Amino acid sequence: MNRFALLICLLPALAVAQPAPAPEPEPRSDAPSSAEAAPSQGETGNNPQSERAEGATPATDNQEAGGKPRSPTTDARGDTPADTQKSCPDDFEDDDSGDTRVLAPLQLAVDGRSLTPGRIELHGLHWLTDAQVRAFIGAPRADSGALLSGREVHLFLRRLARSGLFARVEPRVRVAEAPQPAVLEVHLEENPVVSAVEVNGLQDLQATEILEELLWLPHRFPTEDEDEESFTATLRVDSRRGTLSVVRPCPPRYPPRDWVARLERGTLHPGIFLGGVAHGLERTLKRLRDDGYMLASLSAVLSPDGKLMMTVDEGRLESIEVRGVDADIAARVQDALDLKPGTVFLRSDAKRAVRRLTSRLPFLEPADANDSDSPRSQRAHIIETREPDGTRAYHTQEAPRAKPRHREQVEFELNWKQFANWWDDVDSADSITLEGKKLVVHLRTRRPDFDVDLLPMHTQVTGFSPGLSGRLRLWDAKDRAHVTVDAALTIPLRWGGQYLPDDPEGTQRQRRINMLGGAKLQVPRVGLAELGAQVYDFTDTLDRWRMGDIDSSLYSALINRPDRDYFRRKGLTAFATWRWADDWLAGVEYRNDRYESMRSFTPPFSLFRNDSAPFPNAPVTEGRFDSVVVRMEYASNVPAAASVGSLFRTPETSLFDRDGDWESRASLRGLLTLEVGNGPGSAGGDARFWKLVSDIAMEVPTGWDTGLSLRVRTAGGHRLPEQKREALGGWTALRGFGFKEYRGDVSVLTSAEYRWSALGLFADLGTVRADDAWTDARLGLGASLHFGDNVRMDVAWRTDERATATPEARLLFQRTF
Repeated sequence: MNRFALLICLLPALAVAQPAPAPEPEPRSDAPSSAEAAPSQGETGNNPQSERAEGATPATDNQEAGGKPRSPTTDARGDTPADTQKSCPDDFEDDDSGDTRVLAPLQLAVDGRSLTPGRIELHGLHWLTDAQVRAFIGAPRADSGALLSGREVHLFLRRLARSGLFARVEPRVRVAEAPQPAVLEVHLEENPVVSAVEVNGLQDLQATEILEELLWLPHRFPTEDEDEESFTATLRVDSRRGTLSVVRPCPPRYPPRDWVARLERGTLHPGIFLGGVAHGLERTLKRLRDDGYMLASLSAVLSPDGKLMMTVDEGRLESIEVRGVDADIAARVQDALDLKPGTVFLRSDAKRAVRRLTSRLPFLEPADANDSDSPRSQRAHIIETREPDGTRAYHTQEAPRAKPRHREQVEFELNWKQFANWWDDVDSADSITLEGKKLVVHLRTRRPDFDVDLLPMHTQVTGFSPGLSGRLRLWDAKDRAHVTVDAALTIPLRWGGQYLPDDPEGTQRQRRINMLGGAKLQVPRVGLAELGAQVYDFTDTLDRWRMGDIDSSLYSALINRPDRDYFRRKGLTAFATWRWADDWLAGVEYRNDRYESMRSFTPPFSLFRNDSAPFPNAPVTEGRFDSVVVRMEYASNVPAAASVGSLFRTPETSLFDRDGDWESRASLRGLLTLEVGNGPGSAGGDARFWKLVSDIAMEVPTGWDTGLSLRVRTAGGHRLPEQKREALGGWTALRGFGFKEYRGDVSVLTSAEYRWSALGLFADLGTVRADDAWTDARLGLGASLHFGDNVRMDVAWRTDERATATPEARLLFQRTF
């Protein structure tokens, strides 16, 4: 062990005793360092960049140890120009044009003599110096005797052209007497120097927004806190001395920040306008139009002292023209657009105007204009003019619009592409074009609307009964009368072996096909929203105000609990509905119906609880009934284009379309109907009956996704048939209690719910009058978890003597009011 430790101690001593290696020649760097890149005071005179050159000591030794001239592109590590180019990719990666792979190096020859330029001269510099530009592009100094290759000449020209410092780079080859090499003279025109910018004419925008876009620098441009150049430091140490050489292997990608005009912390720093004033103005104009200022234009004047006076016209609308419709319709379109000439016009204004138009005049729709006329493809250029005194003026010139391509149309030839796109909608932005300061709106009469929907029909009196409903709307170009045709069809399927005990004829009767069809007219000039009729023979219910079609069918198929009573209704209904002021609706209906009771099949056809007793479907008063229904409705916040009417019409439900975000702001909805009719009475023979229904709901938002919902429903009548009697209990009708647990001729139901985002708490209070006596008021309490505007999970408890700790719970997908 001691011998091993002694051996370890002797090894360092032996290493120190070895002779020192011979010193290598001191490496030199021909590539200019930061001090070499800056000109001396004598070179710059009054140039602002001369301050950075004070104290600079340019290297003058361009020879190697043997006195041989060394190429300025050979670095301290001995790399060749080819090695340097391999390690330095092209500086302008943002523009991957690939010309370095396609364009070969410059090679000139006359009578066998090579005239490829071996030196480069820069002419026309004023703001910048020769040394500064050479250092920036990585070219050798002017007094260097090294010869350039064709690849280097090509690279230097490319860097000059893409630097953004020059408006013009013009190379010229000067041939000298042999054996002198040819010289490449590069005549440069610097972009203007800007010392101050003044922005005028702004109304909606801020001056800083314009200046930030006007003086925009590339995202890879070095910030004021970053080093503008990268260096490689090589440290060589031997036993006698140490040397440190600093080289810059690659030229900088971008000019130094203090060369160019820039905006830093809201302050303008003078310098060369990177890319030129016209390019900056055109970029700013493009940004304005992309941001929606479709009519914006720019003009500017640059004085010889570098002061840029810029005027921004945000674009004011002069006139509006409507194309594609008659003159009388065009006047109504002008009023519906509600665009005022003389105001600053934005693309968002146009889109809102078109949506407002299609809401007020739903028989019109945007028409796709020619692509060359689209404002999104409309481009403008900035034109520069120069005065003899050096003043430069800039103004906007709209790009000429391409002529629409002529499309040959052959009579009686069927265009399958147009046929396939017959039902396609057109974006409102595609229907807006510009002609100077004039806005042109392209419209057309709406094409026929054809909608087909699946009908969720699973009941315990029909079993699984899939169906379809369809609607066809035909629009009149002159807005006189619009036609709508409705139809529905469901087919009960014989699944599960269901039947009615001891009643094969009843089983067959309840499996009949359900059909409904109708047509109606809309006459806008007289405010007539509907004038039409329906004929039907189908399974119907008056409990749609309690639970939606989807929820009832879903829970009927899952747990044998449809929470609806069904009956067969056959007959016709004629109706007329008027709408005024968008919010009000009044209507009258005549009904001639024959009612027939239906019983639940055995066994229940459901996924769960199929071994339980059939759901008790209440019988109805059978026979033929004639009645007249008068209704009045109000709904705030309802869109003007919202459809009016329902495929399955009942006096208990609204004719206003329930779709839309009703909770986004305060809203009030109300329904009042009165039905008077004759039909079979309980004592035999016909008897007159009447029924009044009042249903009012109010939404009061108190914050983002929070608010209070209130509802009061009162309904009742005299000598009512069984199917029209009132009952409370079940979902949306006294939650927490059993389905129709309390029955009578009159009912009163109030509901209140407060919602915090997805969580809500509710209370239902209701009572029923039966046999001239009111039942005790029943209170149901619960909570809800909302998954959007319509989907919600409700849990509810009853609070009477039959209350239990286990709540009733349902996941509901539709809101009925």
